[in-house]
Amino acid sequence: MTRRVTVELRVDDETVVEEVDASIVATDDAIVEQTRRDLGVAPEDFDRGEVVAP
Repeated sequence: MTRRVTVELRVDDETVVEEVDASIVATDDAIVEQTRRDLGVAPEDFDRGEVVAP
């Protein structure tokens, strides 16, 4: 089962907002990390991220 969530990533001086499907058992941190990887954002360019809407 999955849930649709909105993730906000802070990359350099930009804010990127993505809607993603995630497992219902995935933690917010895991969802943010997977979204960062899916978007191809390098760890050194990543500032912070959070799930902003369940």
